[in-house]
Amino acid sequence: MQPLALRLSAALALAAIWLLTHRYFGIQHDGMFYAVQALARTDPQAFRHDLFFEFGSQDDYSLFSLVYAWLTGLLGLGHAALVLLVAAHLAWALAAYAIARQWLSGPPLWIGLALVFALPGHYGAQGNFAHDILRYAESFLTARSWAEALVLASVAASLGGHRRTAFAAVAGGFLCHPIIALPGVLFLAFFHAQLGARPLGVLALVAAAAAFAPPGMDADWLAIVRYRAPFVLLDGWQWNELAEPFAWIGILLAAGTSTTAPIHRACRSLALTGTAGFYLALLGTATHATLLIQAQPWRCLWLIKVAGLLALTEMLAGRWRRSNADRWLLAGLTAAAMTANTLGGPVALLLAGIAHVAWRNGAPPELPRWLPVAGGTALALVLLESALALVQQLAYLAERLQEWANPASRMPSGDPAAFLQGPLALLLPAGIALLLRVHCRCPRGAVLAASLGLAVSAAGWYRADDTLQAALYSASPPRPFGELIARDETVYWQNNFLYTWFLLRQGNYASKQQSVGVVFSRATAMESARRLERLMAFGSTDAAWTTGNKAGHQATRAGLTQLCSDPVLDSVIVNHRIDEMEAPRWVDSPSSTRWFLYRCVDFRAAPSAAAPRPS
Repeated sequence: MQPLALRLSAALALAAIWLLTHRYFGIQHDGMFYAVQALARTDPQAFRHDLFFEFGSQDDYSLFSLVYAWLTGLLGLGHAALVLLVAAHLAWALAAYAIARQWLSGPPLWIGLALVFALPGHYGAQGNFAHDILRYAESFLTARSWAEALVLASVAASLGGHRRTAFAAVAGGFLCHPIIALPGVLFLAFFHAQLGARPLGVLALVAAAAAFAPPGMDADWLAIVRYRAPFVLLDGWQWNELAEPFAWIGILLAAGTSTTAPIHRACRSLALTGTAGFYLALLGTATHATLLIQAQPWRCLWLIKVAGLLALTEMLAGRWRRSNADRWLLAGLTAAAMTANTLGGPVALLLAGIAHVAWRNGAPPELPRWLPVAGGTALALVLLESALALVQQLAYLAERLQEWANPASRMPSGDPAAFLQGPLALLLPAGIALLLRVHCRCPRGAVLAASLGLAVSAAGWYRADDTLQAALYSASPPRPFGELIARDETVYWQNNFLYTWFLLRQGNYASKQQSVGVVFSRATAMESARRLERLMAFGSTDAAWTTGNKAGHQATRAGLTQLCSDPVLDSVIVNHRIDEMEAPRWVDSPSSTRWFLYRCVDFRAAPSAAAPRPS
């Protein structure tokens, strides 16, 4: 048992790392979609013709927004999001601790958790379109926040022998977010069934046959999915993104050579989870099987990445002091982890094979003579890559500081703490290691230093205090144009769907962001293509599905007439007067932008000539 003062110092330092690397910028990114789903739960009629909701949304597969909507009614949207996120983060950190303490003890326990908390958690395709689209332990509230925490709790319960708790936790995660919970389901199956090679081979063949059996996405639907969300198909990934999963699978396979039965069983099951997830994703990409594409089984990467960091720490703690051969092998695995999205994947698999042969008897290994040379080269490459990344980080820091200092910015964009990404993130676990050494000589000084670090991190954690957040997500936001817009109308607020959703609190006609559901519904995909094509003709920039095409033009009366010919649309709001036509005006106080309201009924030839409005 560690001394209380040491555990206190480590816990305070871990909390400081978490707050520093998970700063809160309010409702942003995918958090906007879950926030509007909470609003739609209380008033579904207001959002019935919104592109995001027209043919069903991701909310149809989750109970998360029920709780979100209930808490929003009590606290208001902004405060509800904050409370649910803080609770989810606390649950996430405690579940990760529950896993780590079963593999690690002493200083390695705290260092392993510091690696998980501090290193960038992004995973999956991170190209120009999907840059940083997914990461574990996100800093904004989504159903993923709670699903991840529950899956980690399920893994911890399985390791502790609490089967019923494990299944209950993963069921809760599935009710929050089935896609994120899928790797938890796979882990439980592999961990508790303990299948051999033959049953696993049979299951692989059955999965392949099933993937070819059902009708897949047709060509039109698939083309839209590839254009709007290329990251859901593995052939849309870059080669280095495809290599990363192999790094963590390799590390887990190497850790699975442990003579300790629980660690061996857990790491083997996690490696199988990662392998199965990417095998199913490959089948979906090859066969275009709708369910496999929608399930996105490659998202198992978040779980095996978290577990891989803890497994690597366990190997370093248990084997580093045994022999030079052990140290070279572990150095190679560490280099593979640090270069997981470049050369680390193939290297980790190679080293996992060597480790399996070298460590299976529990004795210090006899390794090939070439390994020290190869290991030294790999470490040199890691240092070179880290140096290049550091240069990029300096440019990034200068850009973020410039944004941070810009008083005209209405949304929080720059954060100097973001400098601690990439290789520099390792400074935080190194700081924990140094703190634990200081504690041996000066316990009070270590506690004081950790407390000071926590105070500094906590002071800069809340970054959602900007004027736009306050206006959009307050309990009673100002309603533009008053009662000129009926609450059940569908509005197009040009290039600004957030105002329709969170100020008017009703459906917006269309935007690129609202088309995120194209993967889950063919009807949504087709309707997205139709509406966004109309918006492109109107001159809107929020109709471009990719970052490549952002050119727009000023709307004209003819364009407005053409746009309003769609019976789904009731009103259009733009930031300029169209052809000097008179229109109601609303001034956005923080930015002094003038917005003009045009009623579509005024631009239709006659009610009898218009197509009937969908019910």
